[in-house]
Amino acid sequence: MGALVSILSKELQSGDLVDGRYRILRKLADGGMGVVFLAEHMLIRRRVAIKLLHAEFAPDPWMVRRFLNEAAAAGTLGHAHIVESTDMGFTREGVPYIVFEYLEGCLLSEEIRRLGRLPVRRALMIARQIASALEVAHHAQIAHLDVKGDNVFLTNRGDALDHAKLIDFGISRFMAVDCEPTPQGILMGTPEYMAPEQAMMPDGADYRADIYALGVLLYEMLAGRCPFEGDDPRCVLQQVINEPPPALDREVPEMLERLVFDGLLVKSRDRRLQSMLDVLAVLDALIAGMQAGIPAPLDALGALHRELASSLVPPLWAVESAFIDAAFEDATGRRDPDAGGWELELPS
Repeated sequence: MGALVSILSKELQSGDLVDGRYRILRKLADGGMGVVFLAEHMLIRRRVAIKLLHAEFAPDPWMVRRFLNEAAAAGTLGHAHIVESTDMGFTREGVPYIVFEYLEGCLLSEEIRRLGRLPVRRALMIARQIASALEVAHHAQIAHLDVKGDNVFLTNRGDALDHAKLIDFGISRFMAVDCEPTPQGILMGTPEYMAPEQAMMPDGADYRADIYALGVLLYEMLAGRCPFEGDDPRCVLQQVINEPPPALDREVPEMLERLVFDGLLVKSRDRRLQSMLDVLAVLDALIAGMQAGIPAPLDALGALHRELASSLVPPLWAVESAFIDAAFEDATGRRDPDAGGWELELPS
């Protein structure tokens, strides 16, 4: 096995050919599951992005299936705000790769770091595009489960600025058929953006985890930071599970504040907005109101439970916090500095 990994671990270099069709130009990024290269199709001279699974994962059938899920998800959805997957295959060494459209621009996380925080209308427009992409994915019974600024790419399309593309379906779940549990002790995702139920019951997370993560992203665009941050993933997850998100330190429309705190960042998934269609309805009302210079009516939150209008609801599973504290006490965290995500290994 060691010799096989050594052979597979030889990184592609500029000029190398993949599958006899794609010539590698340069490395673009190195993430948690794979490395991304800029390449050119030899015949049609089209530039593409090729994502290659990390060599150490290639002998693991579960990781290979997870990796190929990304191609299936991005390749079948065909949405303007979801990165397009155009091809997939295996190198001569048997390492899987996925071909994506090549995007020019910047990550949303980079734009937030550059500006500190975004204007309200700009944040709403970007959130609306991401929600639209997620609604299509959810309709196809695919939960993304890793919505974050590092997985949203901002590019220009014609005269339109801030054309958002949702990328990296690497840990997405096909809800209709994905019954294979995550290997014991592995918690996949990024703590700052994980919904409480995703942290506590990874195999039970569904589309509503994406609704929570969109709330984190909208909060981050408005505040310049996530609701819960820190160097220790265990502490971040404990805050996600047990603590209410801090108030925004800026003035925003009341309806937007209620959307973030009462509709999206709700601990109990049963008490959040229940679909991206509901989220889109509120975002559309807010955007229309800002364009017209008229505050959006609060009753546009029609799908939101009335009991959430005044305060956040504590987690329904708060009684399990002792179990979580004990599980995290001996946990170890590995951070991928390039991907910005965490993979927690919990004791079995």
